[in-house]
Amino acid sequence: MEIRVALVEDNSSLRKNFRQQFTFYPEIHLVADYATGEAAIEGLRRMAPSKLPHIVLMDIELPKMSGIETTIILKELLPEIEILMLTVFENSEKVFQSVQAGASGYFLKDESFDEIMNGVRELHNGGAPMSPTIAQKVLTLLRKKTAKEPPKRIHIDESDDPTEFSLTSREHELLEGLVRGETYTTLAEKFFLSPHTVKTHIKNIYKKLHVHSRAMAVRVALEKGLV
Repeated sequence: MEIRVALVEDNSSLRKNFRQQFTFYPEIHLVADYATGEAAIEGLRRMAPSKLPHIVLMDIELPKMSGIETTIILKELLPEIEILMLTVFENSEKVFQSVQAGASGYFLKDESFDEIMNGVRELHNGGAPMSPTIAQKVLTLLRKKTAKEPPKRIHIDESDDPTEFSLTSREHELLEGLVRGETYTTLAEKFFLSPHTVKTHIKNIYKKLHVHSRAMAVRVALEKGLV
């Protein structure tokens, strides 16, 4: 299956390196690259729907309009496009802002290109990829934010696991895994499930929690005392 990707990166050397690296991944096509958020918004707005990228790799530190601001506008204009943020900084507050803006994944630029491409595939398949260190920082920040609010604990009976969201026992186990930052692959191996089955369960969890991303699922889980 073809995965179309666009890149927003102000560093010309990095853009050139990305263009070269993409040639080694035949199923992932770089359809456009931009040096600024403004150029990306204009270029994608004018692009034919059949040519639009499935995923945009977004540098968080852009001149003038930041990657976070660009993400907000792109998600308003083209909500079907997924955004995967790239940065050299492990700034948990900016990661959190990116998630609130609509980003679905977050990687450090010093990750290998293979890891970033695996993240692209995971995101295209409905996941929410993050560098492990980033995932831990986001979890820590979410816990700090929710700790300032009055606790909203929900009792979970071990026998049938009833909650206001009607999560099954398996869904609750997988939600706990998401909060710990575990990947779909790790969860599949841990519970002896296929990746497809894990993906189906996660989609059901998102639906029941009324969220559209892993980060928001984690936040609801912490706020509501589900884990």
